[in-house]
This record gives sequence, C-alpha cells and structure tokens, in this order.
Amino acid sequence: MDGEISPYCAAHCVPSESPERDGNPKRHRKLKNEIREKTKKVMSGFKLLGAMRVIAPSHFSPIICSTAQRKEFHVAPMRDYTDRHQRHFTRLLTKKAVLWSEMEKANAVSNASDRKLESLLRRGHSDGYEVLQLGGNDPEEVAAATALALTFGYDSINLNCGCPAVETGGGDFGASLMREGGDNAAAVVEAMVREVGKAANHKQVPVTIKCRVGVCETIDDILGADASAEQVDEVLAEPLRKFIEKCKNAGAESFVIHARQAVMAGVTPKNNRNVPPLRYELVTEIAKEFRDTCITLNGGVGSIGESLKIIDSTKELSGIQAGRWPLYKPFDLLDIDEEFYNRTFDADINDSNALGGLLHSSNATDAIEQYVFRYAVRGLDNGEATVGALARPLLLALSDLDDRVACDDERDNMSAVVETRDFLLECVGELLDCAHGGSETTDPKRIRKALAKAVGKKVVGKQRGTRAEAAASTSSGVG
Repeated sequence: MDGEISPYCAAHCVPSESPERDGNPKRHRKLKNEIREKTKKVMSGFKLLGAMRVIAPSHFSPIICSTAQRKEFHVAPMRDYTDRHQRHFTRLLTKKAVLWSEMEKANAVSNASDRKLESLLRRGHSDGYEVLQLGGNDPEEVAAATALALTFGYDSINLNCGCPAVETGGGDFGASLMREGGDNAAAVVEAMVREVGKAANHKQVPVTIKCRVGVCETIDDILGADASAEQVDEVLAEPLRKFIEKCKNAGAESFVIHARQAVMAGVTPKNNRNVPPLRYELVTEIAKEFRDTCITLNGGVGSIGESLKIIDSTKELSGIQAGRWPLYKPFDLLDIDEEFYNRTFDADINDSNALGGLLHSSNATDAIEQYVFRYAVRGLDNGEATVGALARPLLLALSDLDDRVACDDERDNMSAVVETRDFLLECVGELLDCAHGGSETTDPKRIRKALAKAVGKKVVGKQRGTRAEAAASTSSGVG
C-alpha cells in the first residue's frame, strides 16, 4: 500500500470551503449544496463493497508504553454507542484521543459476509488512533477475527476481559477470562499475536487487554463490606498481578484496567458500573509495579480536570479511559488535545470541573458541519447507512448543548452555546430533508421531533438513561 491513498482517505479530500454564516440563508444553503455535490463527485467512482475498506494502518504511531511519553486519553468502548458514526464525529472534536470501537464478538466477525464485515469493522475515520475490541474465548476463532480486523487499518486490537455477565448468547468471554488465573485469556492473546505476526504489513499493531481489578460471582461476594480498603486491595492484587503477567508473557503489550470488580451474575450492566467500589489505589499500585507496561485507568472519570488529577497523582499511569462522560458531554472533547496532551503533568489542578466547561463555538460548529455535510450526507447518498444511525451522534450533541443552556455556570458562554445549538438544529434539519427528499425544515420543534423519530424510541430512551446515569455519577463522584 506504500504510496497509495485508500478510497476512504480519498473521501476526505473534499475542498475545505465552509458555508459562511453571514445571515443570508439562501447563500448559506447554496454553499452547502455545492459541498454536497463535490462530495458526490468524490465518491462516484467507488462501490460500497471493498471500496471503503482501509487496508493499511493509520499513519499514526502505535501507543508507546513508556511513562516518558505523553499520556493518552481514551474514549471507552460502549455497546450501541461507539459505532463508526460516533467515532467519526468524535474524531472531528479531538485529533489525538484514542477512540475505541464497540466490542465485536469474534464469532460474528469470523462468520460474517463481506457486506456485514464492512458494517462491523469499518473505521470511524481515516485519521487518528483507533482500537478494535474483540470478545471471545476460543483462541483460533479470535485469531481469525484478528486477521480480518487487520485489513481495516486499526492501530491496536484489544481483547475484552472486562465486561461482566456475558456468558449467555455468544460464549464465555469478557470478565470470565479473568477466572482461574487467566490461562484461557493468555492462550487467546498468544493466538492473536501469532496472527499479527503472520501479516507482514501489521507487525507494529499491538494486542492489548481490557480487564477489571477482579471478578466475583454475586453481589454478596463483593469485597469490602467487612474489611479496609487496604485489605481489599491486598486480596485483589495478587490474582490481578498473575493475570497481567500471564497475558504479558503471551504477548499483550498494554492493559486498560476498569477499577471495579466484575459481578458475574445477578447484577445489571448498569449496577456493575456503579455498585462495586472503585479501586483507584489498586490500579495505581499495579502501574507502579509494572513500570515497563502501559497501564491505563478506567472507571468513574467525569471530566477533563478529574482525568488530569488522576494522571498527575500517579506518574506511572499511561493514560485515562472514560466512557459515559464523553458521550453525554461530547463538546468537552474540544479541550482534550490542548489540556490533556499539550501540557506538562505537574500542574496543580484545583478544580476538577474547571476544564472542559466553556464551549468553543467555532470549533464546535466546524465539527458539526463537517460531520453532516462531508460524512452523513455522503453516507445517505451512497446508501452506506440509515439516517437514524447517522443521526445518533447529533442527538447526543444536541442533548449536550441543551444541558449547557440549562446550566447556570455557563452564562458567560451562553450566546455561543445558543448559537451552536441553533446551527446544529439547522444542519439536522437539512440532513433529515436530504434523507426524506422534502423541503427544508426550519422549525426547531419539528426538527427535534423528526430527529427523535429518525433515531427511534429505543435509542432515545437509552441515551436519556445514559445521560442521567453519567450526570448522577459525576455529581456523586462514583461514576
């Protein structure tokens, strides 16, 4: 692939004109239509199958497991959220954050048709670092899925050893791989590494692990009720050390550790994120012990400032991973590149919520515009995705702006927030009109209703629940 430009990359070579918001709706609409036509021309020579596949890794270097290097910020994998459309929108907000796919079951990947494989494994964006997460317990099956994933240009392949209660409907995998010392997990990692080694062009693609601090069978088995935090950490530490050592010896290059035990039965996924206590101290101690290994902390992080506090407190940590917060406040990610990456990690962060508070309206509107007119409209025109799937990130973005309007702390930035929200609604209206071939919709209430209808009641309900859970977790400090 040296010297070649993938079709997916080519799709982003549309000229960079942006419609000027000069108060002239007709001119505004005309310029957007011009962009739309240019997008059609760029994509006219490509077919759906094979044309959009990225067959070379991203030009970004893999994460270097060294505390001397910059710290990494990861947007966590979340089922029904971090699909390729959400990742594309997120990449427009942050160039440097590490983006994770939804967990894909290895058996679904290895048995998928070409068309289905495109849907499961396409990258969100041609630029930036992206991780594909696989779930499975059969070494050969996961290896086969890894081989297929490598052809899509992911920068890292991750094995899910952290999701609880996934033994039904698809195999004994996730946090169950931490049972019995992690022998099965190590076998799977070894098979994945072997498959990476077979692909000459992908030798630099690391195999990584996401796990918990430990597992327990029921909620009654959660450690901590009759013991101090230090005693609990001591009990959990030894099996966690052995698990990491086995997987590391098998070839795993880095670990993301969710700082909670996984409850394997009788607890909902939501409660698995909230009921088991956070064990930050245990994760940081593990990071100190495994200084030559990338250790990233996950669980309960609710802001950029909080991320910086955690990373500053333990120099050995390689990064922070957050899930629900970046979803329900996506525009906070506009600050990630500057505040998280372009700083020395010795500054005193006095207010964990001080960063990521104000909206950078010009960057926000640019991201919205690029997503709608350079990505979503193109996807509709080429039949690559439904309007509902394309609209999901926009619904989350609108919710973020609505929350900011309702927040008294944002009064100094209110005009920018309102302007951005109006612009988002305008773009959503044009996307929906493009999808349905109707005339331009301008009424905000009608646009909101049409957006919710396009996304679907089930998704809208889940997003509301996720936002409420994230907000409650952030305010309570448990996340």
